[in-house]
Amino acid sequence: MIRWVLIILCLLGGASVSSAETITLGAENDWVPYANHDGTGMSNEIVRSAYKAVGIDVSFQVGPYNRLLMSVREGALLGVFNVPKERSNEDLYIFGKTPLFTALSAYYHNRDQPLKATRKEDLVNGEKVGIVFDYGYGDFFSSNDRITKVEVRSDLLNLRKLDKGRIDATILYDKTARKLIKENGLTDKIEKAFDSEKADIYVAFSKVFPKAQYYADKLDEGLAIIKSSGDYQKIVGAY
Repeated sequence: MIRWVLIILCLLGGASVSSAETITLGAENDWVPYANHDGTGMSNEIVRSAYKAVGIDVSFQVGPYNRLLMSVREGALLGVFNVPKERSNEDLYIFGKTPLFTALSAYYHNRDQPLKATRKEDLVNGEKVGIVFDYGYGDFFSSNDRITKVEVRSDLLNLRKLDKGRIDATILYDKTARKLIKENGLTDKIEKAFDSEKADIYVAFSKVFPKAQYYADKLDEGLAIIKSSGDYQKIVGAY
């Protein structure tokens, strides 16, 4: 009798493991250290930990940010991170109530060719500012038509252009700036000029993918759990 009870329990346990739900989200491949080319990063850890807290496993489809966003809009992909919620995109996606984190961005310039402006409001003379395709930089930046926005595919390309004097400034988020400037030996050449804007960073869910609102709600639930447990703070502190 005991033997049969043990067998039944093992079978039930196996069924529980095999029935765990798995979803796939888009993970951009070039926003270090928030999301790296190999599918690791601070955002990836936050998302995986939050969903695990509510019994959902996550796999990542790693690729270029703008391509993943298109897949989400078309309904081929459930969601993608890291997307700042702005007036320009809030009608395109479903956003949860809780951001993954809040990031501070700033303008960086070349020490040998510094900006004349001392704050973002003074950028009114057609300054060439390097940005990344489809990245969000805040509502003020989006509405500023008195600068020249130069788009490329990565933050590192913008830093190289700034190093060579091909642009006047670039906007970088704080953790990205610290890592890329140091790793590429640009500490003595590139410096922060002044703050830009704060951005709440989210997973953007598709408006046409099945159960997208449900998964947005479950992410909110999971984020609350890992913040309460202290796991969230451990992840952010590691970066």
